[in-house]
Parts: sequence; C-alpha cells; structure tokens
Amino acid sequence: MAFEVILKKPEALTEREFTYCPGCTHGIIHRLIAEVIDELGIREKTIAVAPIGCSVFAYHFFTTDATVAAHGRAPAVATGIKRARPDLYVFTYQGDGDLAAIGTAEIVHAANRGEKITTIFVNNAIYGMTGGQMAPTTLLGMKTTTTPYGRSAENDGYPLHVAEIIKEARGVAFLARTKVNTPQDVVK
Repeated sequence: MAFEVILKKPEALTEREFTYCPGCTHGIIHRLIAEVIDELGIREKTIAVAPIGCSVFAYHFFTTDATVAAHGRAPAVATGIKRARPDLYVFTYQGDGDLAAIGTAEIVHAANRGEKITTIFVNNAIYGMTGGQMAPTTLLGMKTTTTPYGRSAENDGYPLHVAEIIKEARGVAFLARTKVNTPQDVVK
C-alpha cells in the first residue's frame, strides 16, 4: 500500500523547533509565510528582516536569507535591501511593540513612499518578550503588568489602529488584517 504525502514541513522552514510561548501565534504565522514562499518558489530570492522582540527569532526558523534590524528600523533596512537588490523579495516580520511603537515613523513613511517590500505585522496587543507590559495596541480594558486594572483611555490613551493609519498612505499596494486563532481564520 502506497501512502500519499498530503502535508509536510515547508522547505522555507528550518528543522528547528519553535521556541515561542504556549498559545503564541508566531509559529503558525511562520509556517504560513514559509508555505507561501514554497508555493511561489522564491526561497532563494527572499530576504527576511526581523527586528527586536520575539520577531528577532525569525532568522532561526526560515531557510531564506535573513538579517536583523535595530528596534523599529526593519522597514528602513528592508527598503535599503530592496533598492540595492530590486530582484529580491524582501519582507519584514514585526511585532506591535516594534512596529507600532518605536517603528511607527519607519512604517508610515515606507508605506507612503510605496516601497516594494512586504511587512507582516504581528499584533498581540502586548509587549510579550519583556513580561507583558502595555503596548501601543493594547485594547481598552485589557490587563497587563503595567495596567493591572486594564488600559483606560483617561490614563493610558487609546490603542493605535495601525491598519487604519497605514491605509491612508497613498503608496500602499495591498493591506489586509486577519487573525490566526482558529483553523477557519487560517484558511481565509
């Protein structure tokens, strides 16, 4: 009896096991990115740019070329790579503590200029790597180590709605928001 392989690990992922916290979606997102890279056949022409935060570990898991960027500067690094090597596919992989805090200027201006890069923004509404502090995207009422009674507009301001900010940039070719917490959402 012959078996048919219907699911295998993408070639764009290393053999290393994910080291993210239980319940974290980084591993799911990495796999989805790797599947798309494999499907498009672009692994040898792809560069990942990962900055500070849990995102920095992306270079451990992708078999593409990868580089690390300073905190918030992944879009600037990706822009430099893409302008120097327009034949490559360049993507940033950033969390909300990076992109929506110190990196807001870089992503807004890269989007406004219409840079030919892809940004994958993972918004878990918290600074996960450093212990669960409030992030710029933390929802109102959400409890964190720095907002033990929940984020309040009066004390902490409102959460940033990054997709809504970026959609105003005229250079954006494609923008989508999704979630990966259920199989149905992943299939979308």
